[in-house]
Amino acid sequence: MRKYILPPLLLRYMLLLKVTLIVSRGAAQQELMLYLSPETWHANTVNPALFLPEKNIFIGGPSLGLDAAHSGDIAYRDLLRREGKRSILDLSGAISKLQPENTLRIDQRNERALIGFRLGGWYLSGNWSQRTATTLTYTRALAELLWYGNGPFVGQLLDIGPSLSTIRWDELGVGLARSVGNRLCIGVRIKYLSGAAMLLSDEARRKIQVFTEPDVYQLSLQTDYAFYSSSFIAAVDTSGFGYDLSFNALKNRFGQNAGISGDVGLLIRIGRHLLLSASALDIGGRIQWKQNTAYFHSLGKFEYSGLFLPGTDILNGTVDSLDFGAALDSLNDVLNFQRADAKLTTVLPARYYAAVHWQLLQRWTLGAVLHHQRDERRQTTAVGFSGYWLPLPWLGVGVMYSINNRSATNLGLSAAVRLGPVQAFALSDNALNAITPYRSAAVNFRIGGALVF
Repeated sequence: MRKYILPPLLLRYMLLLKVTLIVSRGAAQQELMLYLSPETWHANTVNPALFLPEKNIFIGGPSLGLDAAHSGDIAYRDLLRREGKRSILDLSGAISKLQPENTLRIDQRNERALIGFRLGGWYLSGNWSQRTATTLTYTRALAELLWYGNGPFVGQLLDIGPSLSTIRWDELGVGLARSVGNRLCIGVRIKYLSGAAMLLSDEARRKIQVFTEPDVYQLSLQTDYAFYSSSFIAAVDTSGFGYDLSFNALKNRFGQNAGISGDVGLLIRIGRHLLLSASALDIGGRIQWKQNTAYFHSLGKFEYSGLFLPGTDILNGTVDSLDFGAALDSLNDVLNFQRADAKLTTVLPARYYAAVHWQLLQRWTLGAVLHHQRDERRQTTAVGFSGYWLPLPWLGVGVMYSINNRSATNLGLSAAVRLGPVQAFALSDNALNAITPYRSAAVNFRIGGALVF
């Protein structure tokens, strides 16, 4: 009988992916609808020059949202199948839709507190936010090997090294804006950054190769794979039974891994009905990781002709524990992650906006916005066209059509309610996906509230 083995190194990848998703729960980055929602105080977070007219005090409550996308057409429901009344993990449907290389992106911005004051022609603001930026790139071969084992790939050399970048940080910002006459307003914001957690692949060391000999069905595994971690993984121990990822539980204290960034924005009024705006966010954003930061490196070559351990059985827990433990023990030498203390500087993604607002009628505003985001690993651009309507003095609703790198069919919706000083809002750049995220490969939304006086 032919025997195949799934390299247990793949289990580590699954754990890293799972942790990435856990760390990355939260809010949004693209935020086209927010930028074109002038009645929403939280729009100040994407343009420090923006303040609501004829209001003097702003107190923003927590705001929650999510901007996540997977390349291709894979949705959450593709990962499961129904078996009676239970949902069973089944990756075969999702794997069939994968490209040779795939990307998962999750961006977060959770506003914990916002505050603003009007002092004559000056505007003061402050914010405390928690943010996460995550990008995972992986091959279809990795997913297939994980799920089917190496049996279907006899005689094939598979390159399966993933690229992962996830950074979580806190941000304290202080903003100042000034009106110059009745036509111009300029705003700036300085932000102090405190790194909470980081997991970053070393792009120079992403080698993971798996080969199964066609004659003796012997599996060869070669690794030259490394990553940085801060306040996340303290150790990787592959001895004994299973992968012991020792977690630091986000133990970085505030200010241990610090940085700074800045925002600038402006508003230009042309006549009574036309408003131009632009902003640049997270300019020069960098975090220096000095505390609880380590570098993990696996370098080795191993040949093995052991037990039949298909990925399906491993994920579903149907592998005999003794056999599995013995296999992991024997692979410990080749994995053998070596830990070294490290220091690292990460650059935050910068974001840019430019927009035009046209007051068509007393209660109608048309708008267009251009957004560009850039970091060391990727660049994205989006454009949106919107209409905003005030059907009642206490209610504003908006609709947007937008195009981005992933899709040209995005319908955004927004609603803002004002009851006395209380303001609440909900918006999405892709409303249908936000309502049924389990059916979509992308989801974007933000909800929040504020007191406005």
